[in-house]
Amino acid sequence: MTSELTELLRGKADKMGGVDPLWLKNGSSPDINVIEAKNDCPPMLLLHGLFGALSNWDSVYPLFTEYTNTIAVQFQLLKWHRSEVKVKALALAVEHYIREQKLDPVILCGNSLGGHVALRICLSSPELVDSMILSGASGLYEHTVDALPVRPDRKYVKEHMGRVFYHDRFITDEAVDEIADILVERKNVLNMIHAARSAKKDNLEKLLNTINIPTLLLWGEDDEVTTMDVAETFARELPDSELHTVKGCGHAPMIEHPEWFSERTHEFLKSRSKLFQ
Repeated sequence: MTSELTELLRGKADKMGGVDPLWLKNGSSPDINVIEAKNDCPPMLLLHGLFGALSNWDSVYPLFTEYTNTIAVQFQLLKWHRSEVKVKALALAVEHYIREQKLDPVILCGNSLGGHVALRICLSSPELVDSMILSGASGLYEHTVDALPVRPDRKYVKEHMGRVFYHDRFITDEAVDEIADILVERKNVLNMIHAARSAKKDNLEKLLNTINIPTLLLWGEDDEVTTMDVAETFARELPDSELHTVKGCGHAPMIEHPEWFSERTHEFLKSRSKLFQ
């Protein structure tokens, strides 16, 4: 990372307050993994949630690549230092990536914690963002995992997934085992708790009216994590936003209804994104 970029991001961190990621303190670059379509379309970054991964976008990713240079970002929430997994630190890491790769202005698409990160980037550096798609975003209030037990078991994981998905077919033994295995290690649990608590403390309601970026809100009507009243608050407080909802869907519509998610996104970008004009 160049010294110029380091100083810029340190200035951003100071203005945000309460954020001092280890990578920035050391003057290094955050360890971000991405999968990129690498086509000539406008760039769109996909930001996953707390228990999420690149696989969250598997169904919608090929649909997105038809009209965007889709870049799915993997947050190393289990690997990174605890100072690097908080919402503001994640926003700085994504901003670093955008600036280093010279992608701006970009389209940000975030689910859950990823939506919160997108909002933080818009607040810190609106010039980097063309438009934004939020789905089940945190940043107001939600049923979080900050009360995650020290030793979460399969039963806890399955119950949590039951709140995330409307359709039981997405709650497979394989998916439950994958998360349960991750949470066996105490460090992993603690990192998840740090990330969740930072999201819960970072309430953005009083700041939303300062975000003048075209925003599409895509919500599952049966979301039990960030319920419909959260979606309606975002729609009311974000000055340039539109809300679309889908029935029979929980907290992750890009997984449960990928075609609907992509169609609404494409329509929105064609009408509101400067990159599509």
